Amino acid sequence: MSGLTNKITASLLASLFIATAWSAPFAHGETNYPDVSEDITGNEEIQYLEDQGIIKGYPDGTFRPGNDVSRMEAAIMLTRELGLSTDNRPNPNFDDISKEHPHYKYVATLVDEGIIQGTDSNEFQPDRNIKRIEMAAVLTRAYNLENEPISKDFDDVNGNRKYVSEVVSNRISIGFPDDTFRPNASTTRAQFSIFLARTMDNQFKNYLSNAKKDPNFEEVDNEDIRGTYIWHAENAIEEPDKILEFAKEKDINLLYTRLDRTQDYTVYNEFVEKAHEAGIEVHAMGGHPNWALEKGEKRLNMFVDYVTSYQKAVPPRQQFDGIHLDIEPYVLKNWNGNTEDVLKTWKTNIQTFVDEVNKNSDLETSADLAIWLDDYKTPGEQDTSFSKWFIDTLDHTTLMAFRDTAAGTNGIIDVSKKEMEFAEELNKELVVSVEMQEMDENKHISFYEEGKQVMEEELDEAKRHFNDNPSYHGNAVHAYEYWKVANE
Repeated sequence: MSGLTNKITASLLASLFIATAWSAPFAHGETNYPDVSEDITGNEEIQYLEDQGIIKGYPDGTFRPGNDVSRMEAAIMLTRELGLSTDNRPNPNFDDISKEHPHYKYVATLVDEGIIQGTDSNEFQPDRNIKRIEMAAVLTRAYNLENEPISKDFDDVNGNRKYVSEVVSNRISIGFPDDTFRPNASTTRAQFSIFLARTMDNQFKNYLSNAKKDPNFEEVDNEDIRGTYIWHAENAIEEPDKILEFAKEKDINLLYTRLDRTQDYTVYNEFVEKAHEAGIEVHAMGGHPNWALEKGEKRLNMFVDYVTSYQKAVPPRQQFDGIHLDIEPYVLKNWNGNTEDVLKTWKTNIQTFVDEVNKNSDLETSADLAIWLDDYKTPGEQDTSFSKWFIDTLDHTTLMAFRDTAAGTNGIIDVSKKEMEFAEELNKELVVSVEMQEMDENKHISFYEEGKQVMEEELDEAKRHFNDNPSYHGNAVHAYEYWKVANE
């Protein structure tokens, strides 16, 4: 779930619609509204909220989906939902709200909390319809929405871009097809129903998408992997055709592609679709050493939310085939001397990653694994190697067998042996990856000096050795930017 999903509760939704008709009693037991038909935008969301017992109609049995929500109604619902005390709040001194106003206390409370503001003319304008930009602002402030704001540019949004970015990043609204957000438009009961249903159940985020079944698209699922890493997100955005040309030249059929979560989904659509047309899998990649720590779990979840939300917003031919992590906490200062604690949180975060991906998508999960982690025990499972647990937890694992020769002691085959045995025992898939980056030290871990031809020969030898193991899934080269300029 998004951050907003976790924070908006049923009482907020109930408060919203109590506030919208606060002066009148509600009809009970109604399950269908005569003014909410299949032709009404938001009918499924309205029905969903009504089925949950969250909303009710007016005494005459109508829902009035086109009625607007006022600023005062928004103030009432937010104060009630947040459980804010209205006692002893300073007077905001608006010219149009006196202390004698029956709902003055709600306005004073939200202004004091910094959630809602008045106008430049020192008015609150309680009866005015709440604008879409105001809706975005109060939700962002009230629920401390935090995401890396998506960089989509709306033609009609100049000020308060942060608030628009946050509701877009949290998949509550993505604006209109004409690249407008319409910040000054009012928010109707139907629209608020749509926004709130999306916070409760991700299925309603499909409302914004064209992620329909596509009978003319055949999923790409390659058995013998030959992959590489698109390590810098800007590469996939700025030179997608060059990447695909390189992939065709090198017979690459899987791309671990790093994403920039601040970008709108549209920057990846064409790239993924063209890759699929060429028979290439594209796995969304993200990662940072801190993602193995407790403080990194939030960022990891934000990445998962971005990718799984993307899947719901695009048709199958533009969807990613998997989601891949590169987390290497052993480069952190607190690895040495605190390894057990780091392994413990790393394990927790990987399990959470897999659970969240499986809950919200059918993406294949994978991650990079260092060859020497098989010497460490799994926290809470002292009879199990951490590498074995790791391989068992993910759909496939990419083993960083960074050596510049296949055979011999400490060669690719030797350092991969134990993990290959784990994978076979667990009936899991293992991709063996090698390095092509220039190394000033430890030159034996990269093919930079030997060049492309030697790398291909050594990979062929490793492949011949592993071909009898049903878990061997192919090879990957780290990374595109090094491989393309490597010595022949």
